[in-house]
Amino acid sequence: MEQNVTLRIDKHTVRVPAGTTVLDAARSVGIDIPTLCHIDLKELCIRSAPASCRVCVVEIEGFKKLMPACVTKCTEGMTVRTSTVRVLNARRTVVELILSDHANECLVCPKSGSCDLQSLAVRVNVRRIPYAGGAFSAQKHEMSPSIVRDMNKCVYCRRCETMCNEIQTVGALAAVNRGFESTVAPEGGRNLSDSECTYCGQCVAVCPVGALTEADHTERLLADLADPHKTVIVQTAPAVRAALGEEFGFEPGTSVTGRMAAALRQLGFAKVFDTDFAADLTVVEESAELLDRLVRFLGGDRSVCLPILTSCCPAWVNFFEHQFPDLPGFPSTARSPQQMFGSVAKNLWARQEGIRREELVVVSVMPCLAKKYECMRPEFGLGGDPDVNYSLTTRELARLIRRANIDFVRLPDEEFDAPLGASTGAGVIFGASGGVMEAALRTAYELRTGRELQRVEFETVRGLEGLKRATVDLDGFRLKIGVAHGLGNARRLLEEIRSGRSEYHAIEIMACPGGCIGGGGPAVPPRPRRSAPGPHGGALPRGSREGCAQVAPQSLGRAALRGVARQTAERAGPPAAPYPLFQPIGINSTAMSGYKIACDKLKELDAICEEFGDRPGELINILHRAQDRFGYLPEEVQRVIARRLGIPAAKVYGVVTFYSFFTMTPKGEHPVSVCMGTACYVRGAEKVLDEFRRLLKIDVGQTTADNKFSLSSLRCVGACGLAPVVMIGKKVYGQVVPDDVERILRELDGDRC
Repeated sequence: MEQNVTLRIDKHTVRVPAGTTVLDAARSVGIDIPTLCHIDLKELCIRSAPASCRVCVVEIEGFKKLMPACVTKCTEGMTVRTSTVRVLNARRTVVELILSDHANECLVCPKSGSCDLQSLAVRVNVRRIPYAGGAFSAQKHEMSPSIVRDMNKCVYCRRCETMCNEIQTVGALAAVNRGFESTVAPEGGRNLSDSECTYCGQCVAVCPVGALTEADHTERLLADLADPHKTVIVQTAPAVRAALGEEFGFEPGTSVTGRMAAALRQLGFAKVFDTDFAADLTVVEESAELLDRLVRFLGGDRSVCLPILTSCCPAWVNFFEHQFPDLPGFPSTARSPQQMFGSVAKNLWARQEGIRREELVVVSVMPCLAKKYECMRPEFGLGGDPDVNYSLTTRELARLIRRANIDFVRLPDEEFDAPLGASTGAGVIFGASGGVMEAALRTAYELRTGRELQRVEFETVRGLEGLKRATVDLDGFRLKIGVAHGLGNARRLLEEIRSGRSEYHAIEIMACPGGCIGGGGPAVPPRPRRSAPGPHGGALPRGSREGCAQVAPQSLGRAALRGVARQTAERAGPPAAPYPLFQPIGINSTAMSGYKIACDKLKELDAICEEFGDRPGELINILHRAQDRFGYLPEEVQRVIARRLGIPAAKVYGVVTFYSFFTMTPKGEHPVSVCMGTACYVRGAEKVLDEFRRLLKIDVGQTTADNKFSLSSLRCVGACGLAPVVMIGKKVYGQVVPDDVERILRELDGDRC
């Protein structure tokens, strides 16, 4: 039986289950305590409460300090005050301190008007910034194919880190360094484009400020639309029509297909097409490939890779290429609808219309940031000319509509252009998790049986949020289907395939929680609900066909599907008996292809990790032991440790850069460490450190070219009575002054000075 506690919050008596946070208890009675770093997406079972920003502090009777409401648990008889003068002043001071280390570029920031920090500053009545922060990040601005990082705007809330590591399990971001140099960055200080980043955009979706935004292509589009020598056409994804309306005040999930088509024509596009056309092509190819693999395997061909992995998601493809390169034959060979459309438009439609390929500009509007990256992949083009020139997000389209002074709400409904705007309607459900698989299954079922599959009964797998499964009777053969949304769930399924434990014949994977409808491109990314309101409001109810019912089937598309179905069915032959579980893939867990580390050192690292049980909680101890053995912690060593412990390499890098004891550069023969603890600092340790810098001609963290000396600083060595203290190796020098530095160096190396 659930135990409840009763407490007092301001003037309200509240009774909540034990373990409820003060923040949740307050919100249950309508008291909105402000937050910044806190995330609570109940629909996805995602919660992050690092309590790092301290914006949500409250006063609790019996506590001397103000307590963060997001992590403080309610107890029986607790009295909480959320708006005392002390609390209000503390919140304002916290926001002022955050702003002091934040680039105040609100007038030109892409998040202006939708920035959580901006809204928070107004709420706590900040009218000036009385504090001066530290120097801005050296890595001020980075533009990847999909995402722009501006670390001068980062408030260190670490929301992006939570999404990247805990939810998506990509491991591209981690908190690194300390003090004013603290930031969230990829391993080794790399750019996103050089990291494991999949461009899923979930980090952008949760960033409260303008530190992470999408790469903007609106100016490029306007230039193309104004060029009389170019023909510009556009395709729109199903999820866009469901999310665009929210930008203009419509209820979430409202379909604005007709208004969107009208707005795009007013913007100047020569043709407005529906990506559903290309989705039909994807359905045909994927269903035919599924049947072909099944038939060949059941006929005794053990070279066939099953389960087949189907997806229209470039973020998932990127994730797969980075994380599971040992499973190359499992993904479907079919292109995504975006790239299907681009290829058809530039190689077939353009020829029929008498338009030169290089003069045709194909633009897509997608709910996804990874689609920007997908356009740039070299395999999707001809002679340097991409099939899809660039992709816009839902946000970018909304901004363009406003800039063009288009009254979106009053626009009359218009239809897509033919023939590339015609479709069966199967692609409508692509925006929700399970939609691609359901559409492919219906086609495959009809290919095989000649009958129409009425619905697919998906069931949620308990204990694995975001994973669904279904079994379809294919003429006596029980076809097992898995559907995962969110890369964390995708990883679980792929690990099953890698180990040979998979029980599925076909798996659909979407990178974003909820599928495309929860992508990183909408203004406020809609999140899936356990019971969705309709075909466009998130994940469809189990077994629902309402998504297809919204669009009348087109005779052209249905005829094409039936023709391909007939041919594939004839080629496939009769179904055979069900086959056993798939054979496990033989891999070496310690194989470190691409790592520049000797085999003997690799074995030593494996032994160190094994000594501590390969437990992530022993990371610091393992790093200590590794540094003792190798003298420093290069990236190769960090990656081996990360692989052994099953944690992101970025997290290991974050720990190494946080603690000054660890170093990523080789130590010299004489490692010089200057104590910068309080006692040493006030007695002139900084001047001593500066003299070492001058004479050695290196900075802290560096090693001389001859590997004789390395220089570092320590927080405290526990010899405050000897301050200032310098340690060289294991020898301690006390009461050091700048004039002593040259003498000390001569003792160690007579030729140095």
